[in-house]
Amino acid sequence: MMPAVPSSNKLANRSISDCARDGMLITMRCNGCRRQVNYWAADLLQVIEDPFHEAHRPPWGCAHCRTGEYMVMRWRIPAASELASGLTVRRPVKKITKWIWRDEKV
Repeated sequence: MMPAVPSSNKLANRSISDCARDGMLITMRCNGCRRQVNYWAADLLQVIEDPFHEAHRPPWGCAHCRTGEYMVMRWRIPAASELASGLTVRRPVKKITKWIWRDEKV
């Protein structure tokens, strides 16, 4: 069982890959604007690309508030009743690479 307070030792804390291995759902919530989004841990593992990213540390800030200050991450195994009732989960669709241009004097 994981302690309530994360350890200062990064390897002692649950990682995104631990959650993905256990088939967990990760909920990211902004306590500033109260926005909440569910992700499958396996999907986050693909996007974050760091298997040792700690599951209690949000990988990005709130898209609405534009800050990570109020972000909280929780992980759990969803109940069968939640899945049957149509739980909304955000899933990755595709990765987009974008060129950035600048003007230079020749």
